[in-house]
Amino acid sequence: MEEIEKLQYQDELKANRFSTLFLSVMCGICLLVWAANEVGIFVVNRFYMRLGMIIGCICLVIPMIIFFKTKGQNKWFKYVLIICVSLMSISIQTFLTFHGVMLCVFPILLAAQYTDMRIFRIAFWVNLCGVFIAVLLGYYVGCWDGNMIYATTYGISLEKDSFASRAAIMNADYMTQLLLYFAMPRMIIFSVISLSISYILKTAKLQYVRQNMIRLQAECDGLTRLENRNKYNQRVLNEYKRLDSVYIVFIDVNFLKKMNDTCGHEAGDSVLKRVADEMRRLIDDTIHGYRLGGDEFAFVFCNYSEEAACNMLKEWEKDVLPLNRKEDPVQCSLSIGGAYAARPFNIDDVLKEADENMYARKIAMKAQRTD
Repeated sequence: MEEIEKLQYQDELKANRFSTLFLSVMCGICLLVWAANEVGIFVVNRFYMRLGMIIGCICLVIPMIIFFKTKGQNKWFKYVLIICVSLMSISIQTFLTFHGVMLCVFPILLAAQYTDMRIFRIAFWVNLCGVFIAVLLGYYVGCWDGNMIYATTYGISLEKDSFASRAAIMNADYMTQLLLYFAMPRMIIFSVISLSISYILKTAKLQYVRQNMIRLQAECDGLTRLENRNKYNQRVLNEYKRLDSVYIVFIDVNFLKKMNDTCGHEAGDSVLKRVADEMRRLIDDTIHGYRLGGDEFAFVFCNYSEEAACNMLKEWEKDVLPLNRKEDPVQCSLSIGGAYAARPFNIDDVLKEADENMYARKIAMKAQRTD
């Protein structure tokens, strides 16, 4: 499950980047709508428009600043994102109710990018309450959407919106009407949409985990959790031959069979895990590590100079020994051989040279052993 969590984290970073792009687009749209209202294209009360858009833009800018400050890697970013987008939605619904009512769905759609159901539940409850709050606040301090009905029927000016015009179509029990005819229908529709998205999200998450488990099983070695020969072959065919330079290193564990026969397979497996754990100290986006099968491992240094790659490998080889306890009856060691090439090169020739160098060292090391 560790590999699944890593993949989920990578997907979360992608979702953070998309969400930030979405925020910038939304901020631009808000500014355009605001400008259009200022020049008279729209006829919404300018005070309400300014108030709603200023608050909305502030809410959009806050997570954008956090994203650029943390490079999108803050684990709390998604929570700040959902809260701020929800507040933006509530603000615009309050001051521009009949224009902003559908904005309550945006936080739900953003939350659906993340596999964490907690973020979805936060988005749901905050915005469900937000719909209720926006209806009440919109009646008192916003550009209430009931005025749109009244304006088209009786011709009142929305630019001169006032509490009197709001009250004109409401009887004394206006609170019941607000809840019954405005808040409740929107909350029900919002809940139905959100629950539908929630079901889709849960199904997608199960499929995501299942598909990635299948892929990881095909590309990951079960014992060491390193990438396996399938992944290695795939990259040799599609990636390594296009590099500017490559340093391929083959590693073979000496006397592993003797260790298995003498001490048992658990002892042999512990040696393999030790090698894999030490390899992880070097592995990153430009240095790949594999268990090719049995006692065979490999490093691939991508776009390194020969000197830099050899120095790193020498330092690593010093640190990795010994592979097992001194009191063990069999002492395992490593035969390491590599080959370097810079463009233009034939990847098959590099692989052959690295393999030959590794076996030459293996023969030499065995010849030195007297046990």
